[in-house]
Amino acid sequence: MYLTVTIPEDTKCLLKLGQIVDFNSPFLENKIISDISIPVANKLHIPSDKIFNYLKKFVGDAIDSGEVFAEKKSVINNYKVVSDSKGIIKEINHQTGEVTISTSISRSGYIKSYFKGEVVELEKKYLKVKTAEIREFNLKQATSDFGGETIYLKDSTKPIFATQSSNKIMVTESVTSYLQAKAEALGIKGFVTLKNPPQVSNLANALIKIIDDFKMILHLNLPYCLINKQFSKIYFYK
Repeated sequence: MYLTVTIPEDTKCLLKLGQIVDFNSPFLENKIISDISIPVANKLHIPSDKIFNYLKKFVGDAIDSGEVFAEKKSVINNYKVVSDSKGIIKEINHQTGEVTISTSISRSGYIKSYFKGEVVELEKKYLKVKTAEIREFNLKQATSDFGGETIYLKDSTKPIFATQSSNKIMVTESVTSYLQAKAEALGIKGFVTLKNPPQVSNLANALIKIIDDFKMILHLNLPYCLINKQFSKIYFYK
């Protein structure tokens, strides 16, 4: 039984193959992607349209900080262009004579895992996690990838408390304005419902596509869920 977890672009996955992951495990490190344009033709004193003749790196090539990626040799002088940053060659413009390098800088802090299990496959854009039992259902829509421990609210008239709901995903048929405000105050991480909440919120939300699926979800009462926005899927598991 495997969960498929998307690894967003502009992030670095901090998990390792074979790792046992829980909700406290560091999962993603955010990165800032920036483009740096270098006037190679000017630095080499050459016409812009001749830039390709002097390059050592081309579009898609990786480049290290301090690496020479363009050079012009002559009897009198040698001109070199050195990259100040580590990155990828994004563009070579023969009209302006510039080379654009895409670089990434790590932001402080990290995102904790919102799933549990053993990492059994780790790729650039996704990973797979092994768990004991999984049930998969289709979503109508989802605001983001999210997940965590579930709390099932079958009767919205019953009281809910922070001790039972904090940092959990609430599964309930519909959300009233009162319930939404109370859930936010109690530290709920998100909702899984049949209907959109009445107000715009910072809380994550996923809509189950089929009513009978929602009834099955309540019956299964599995302790964890994972939402994959890209594939419009929700996994309930243990």
